[in-house]
Amino acid sequence: MKLSVQTLGTVDIIGIDAGFAAISAAGFDAVDFGLDGFYKWDDLTSGKKCDFYKDENLYRYVDEVKSAAEKYGVEFGQMHAPFPLFVPKSPEGSKNVQDDVRKCIEVCSYVGCPRIVIHPIFDGSARFPSMTKEQEYKANMEFYTSIIPLLKKHKVVCCLENMWSQDWKTKKVYTAVCSDINETIRYIDELNAIAGERLFGFCLDIGHLLLLGQDPCYWIEQLGDRLETLHTHDNDGVNDEHIIPYMGCANWERFVLGLRKIGYKGNLSFEVSSFNRKFPKELVPAALNITGSIGKYLAGRITAESDPTDGNR
Repeated sequence: MKLSVQTLGTVDIIGIDAGFAAISAAGFDAVDFGLDGFYKWDDLTSGKKCDFYKDENLYRYVDEVKSAAEKYGVEFGQMHAPFPLFVPKSPEGSKNVQDDVRKCIEVCSYVGCPRIVIHPIFDGSARFPSMTKEQEYKANMEFYTSIIPLLKKHKVVCCLENMWSQDWKTKKVYTAVCSDINETIRYIDELNAIAGERLFGFCLDIGHLLLLGQDPCYWIEQLGDRLETLHTHDNDGVNDEHIIPYMGCANWERFVLGLRKIGYKGNLSFEVSSFNRKFPKELVPAALNITGSIGKYLAGRITAESDPTDGNR
């Protein structure tokens, strides 16, 4: 099992070359190439395009990252596309992000990345949502089917992700698109049927499950081979903290059991950039070492022929 970690939370803190050196030294085989996080909310709502995604800027950055990855022997395991794909009251903002997501699919092919995580379209406000479930489903199906030709051309698998919403006044967390396993399976199976081949899978976000009190083992078993990759991180059950396993309250025994049950063969990918940001930049390599050690421990248990705690969870 290969270990993977976000580029964001490392290369943006200590630089691209130093970041990949530290990622490799910590024992990671691959990265989750972060092309998200470059939009400002004010630009999104005003419909302003993001300069980062202009071809000359985007590929200047991508080339530097690609060179560093090759230098330190690190693969591109997956990519995280920009989000949100839906900006309430700003059709132009929504279009801009969706156009840039299409560019990212092309970048996947350019760097040799086999999968891209694209958040489904939804309104993150649980208090005053802008769409009904029917409108949300229609919008998602229209967008995802529109990228099928690109996915086929560039041989990239698109991964949906389980999301959550929040009443920003009370901070109460609620379910959102793909936080119901039956809805999730419906999306993936219908999209693959339309594509005529397996172009869609799922990125299971363990921290998001925890926020909604959902069991990772149950989700993993139900997804089966639809599970393409992971966003592995922990939290306190209330806030989406993106910290390393065992620092929050996720049930990592159930996580290990689920992956063992389905014989998971994908990458063990960590999305823990917020953990790295807790430290001075000089300690980011040390933070990566801790995450890498936890990854090796979990991967060893997931892939072992037997685990002494199987059946006790």
